[in-house]
Amino acid sequence: MSEHLHAPCGLNCALCDMYLATTADDDDLRQKIAEKWSRLFAYPFQKEDINCDGCLSGGRLGIYCRDLCEIKPCAQAKGIIDCAQCPEYVCDILQKNRNASAAYEH
Repeated sequence: MSEHLHAPCGLNCALCDMYLATTADDDDLRQKIAEKWSRLFAYPFQKEDINCDGCLSGGRLGIYCRDLCEIKPCAQAKGIIDCAQCPEYVCDILQKNRNASAAYEH
C-alpha cells in the first residue's frame, strides 16, 4: 500500500468511503457519506466536507481527517507515522477510534 494511503491509526485510506467518493468524484456518494458520518460522529457533515486524497498524501484532507481526528496530530507530535510504533500502543485515543470504527457499517 502506498504510504500516503496508510493512516497512522492503521486505516487503509484506499478502502475509506471518503477516499472512494473523492477518487470517483461522486457527489451522490459524498451526500450518503455525509449523512452516515453525521449520525456516527455527531457532527453536521456536508457533502462538500467529503474530499480526501489520503491521510499522509499532502493533498486534500476531509474535514474529519483535517479537523476532528485526534490520532494523526498525536502521531506527528511523537514523530511517528504509525501508532504501532508508539510505546503507549494501544492508547485511549486509538481505542476510541477503533470502537467507533467497529460500529461503522460499510
